[in-house]
Amino acid sequence: LRGEFVPVKRSWGAARGPSAADLMKKIQANDPSITTVDLSNSASIQCKPEEYASQLSAAMKGNTHVKELKLENCGLGDKEGEYLGEMLAENSCLVTLDLQKNRINNAGGSAIAKGLAKNKTLVTLDLMSQGKTRWGDHTLELFIEAFQYNITLLKINWRLESRKSFALNKMLTRNNEIDRRKKSGMSCEDILPPALKGTVPITSPKSGPMPAVTQPPRDQFDKENSPPSSRPVSETRTESDGSSVPAPVQQPVTTATETAQAPTSGPQVPAQPTSGSETRAKWEQRVTQNGSAQSSAPPPGVPKVRKGGTVLGRWPPAGLQEA
Repeated sequence: LRGEFVPVKRSWGAARGPSAADLMKKIQANDPSITTVDLSNSASIQCKPEEYASQLSAAMKGNTHVKELKLENCGLGDKEGEYLGEMLAENSCLVTLDLQKNRINNAGGSAIAKGLAKNKTLVTLDLMSQGKTRWGDHTLELFIEAFQYNITLLKINWRLESRKSFALNKMLTRNNEIDRRKKSGMSCEDILPPALKGTVPITSPKSGPMPAVTQPPRDQFDKENSPPSSRPVSETRTESDGSSVPAPVQQPVTTATETAQAPTSGPQVPAQPTSGSETRAKWEQRVTQNGSAQSSAPPPGVPKVRKGGTVLGRWPPAGLQEA
């Protein structure tokens, strides 16, 4: 029997994503669609780690879209760590950097620490499983110095065998507290490192940065908020030769009549002399003609004068004597 041969297509593995070289080009072009770059276990980078690390560093310096960069198990060493430190110093968008399972030692770690001192966006850094690396005190001291300028790094994954780990954990705890206060619109001035005092604005979660509150000097505040009667009055006096000189400051005099509180309701009693004498009959006649009799009785204990059911007032009026 003659049969027809049909070739069979076989799949040799799942379809792979873009190559490392293609990703480098997109990062260099600042492609907005590239926000996560995963080059973990890349054979290309493992063969030429320094070449790719140099290209990646140059591309990431000006990139404004990549938020997450994964370089797990790429054979990176101290030289590649130096390129990554330069990238961190200039990049302004990267949030997560994964460098676990590489060979970065103290020289590369020191370069990364120096880059963190200038970085303002990185939140998470993974440095676990760096071969037989043991982070020295000098390298860790550079990380501590970086925290004098960096308040955004919140988490570092690594294994330390040094007493300086306590100081580093304290710095990370401080950064997390600063982040919590900023998100809540609270002030963090009291826990900022000395180099950053007065440079971090208070941020409201709804309205954004809040304007700084500036209070006027104490003497100006007292002057603007003092009552009018207590403010000094300054005048200008003209001399005979035509020159003007300030007159002595005088305080206005407030009399008892000006400060007396007028009744809130009811008719007012007409003005009366403050001294002299007047007969009761004349006083009753004057009050009745003006139609200004009080509508309420005098206080208890004060003799009151009634006429036709209307209370005229008290007798004798204050300051007068009965004639």
